[in-house]
Amino acid sequence: MINITDIFENKDVADKVSWWLDDNVDTTELAGAAENALSAHVLALSVVPKNVPILWPWVEKFHVKIMPRFYLATIGVDVVAKMSVDIKSGFKHGADGAHVIVKLNDLDRFADLMLPVRDDLFFNKDFSVGFDISEIWPLDWENVFTNLKKLRATSMLLMLTNDAGDKSDFTGRIYAALDAWDADQNMELHIMLGNSFDRAEQVYRLVAKMRPELLDKLHFWVNY
Repeated sequence: MINITDIFENKDVADKVSWWLDDNVDTTELAGAAENALSAHVLALSVVPKNVPILWPWVEKFHVKIMPRFYLATIGVDVVAKMSVDIKSGFKHGADGAHVIVKLNDLDRFADLMLPVRDDLFFNKDFSVGFDISEIWPLDWENVFTNLKKLRATSMLLMLTNDAGDKSDFTGRIYAALDAWDADQNMELHIMLGNSFDRAEQVYRLVAKMRPELLDKLHFWVNY
């Protein structure tokens, strides 16, 4: 577990943090995460789909969202159909939305297959589309934003899956995303940082400078 206020001195950053629970977390750890999320005023918990019904009884009376996450290694009719069934099952057990993480090269195909079911599936629910930020180059952003607008994603999740420290171009990629951000894009910006907690301050400063209107829509996910 992390202590948000100890790690993030900037309260504006600390207030935007949610926890990303490990894929292999056990029931005891889930219970502990739920209890600690309430005391730490965490906004949401991201879990693998099988853990949604376990977690729900502990947080359903409180304002802590449950977000199951789905990694789509391939895209096809059968894959999207199965994911849709699993997402609906999650909603029946208390999920507030879903992270759907796709490869950049699959985004066009994913959008085409999701459009017919998007409204029925995510009615009044959060639809977060995620990417490995290292896959996205400056010239890719126009197509990314076009597809996310078409899908009416409620948030874009950018995942820092491998932090190379001073050799990383992470801040440059965030800069490119903000520079290309469509003013009409009605969605939140979510950043999954893993254990790279100092990156939150960097992102916050960039957003404050380049897109201050997004500060209220900025959200950080860190490992629990």
